[in-house]
Amino acid sequence: MSPDARWKRQERQVADILGGIRLPNSGRGQPDVRADRLAVQVKTTKALPTWLLDAVAQAERDAAEGELPLVVLNQVSQGKAAKRLIVMDLATLVAWQGPASSPAAPPP
Repeated sequence: MSPDARWKRQERQVADILGGIRLPNSGRGQPDVRADRLAVQVKTTKALPTWLLDAVAQAERDAAEGELPLVVLNQVSQGKAAKRLIVMDLATLVAWQGPASSPAAPPP
């Protein structure tokens, strides 16, 4: 399978999981997937850092029932506001938010 086909397949799978649609790469600035109120960029790699997977597992273990387990990554530089990113398992998000409504229509 070509690398091109691999990332497209992953985008389609994420769109299906979220109940959204995959948008073609048109050269315009747009997300890979639109689903409900989500604008999703899908990034595919062969391996994620072990420390990141461990952090997600720890958040899942430590979350009480009904809580959403999140990992917050902080990039801190002196004199600048911290940049914070949220990481979590996609299956956990889908289970927590419930089934998606209908696929989002592309903008006009």
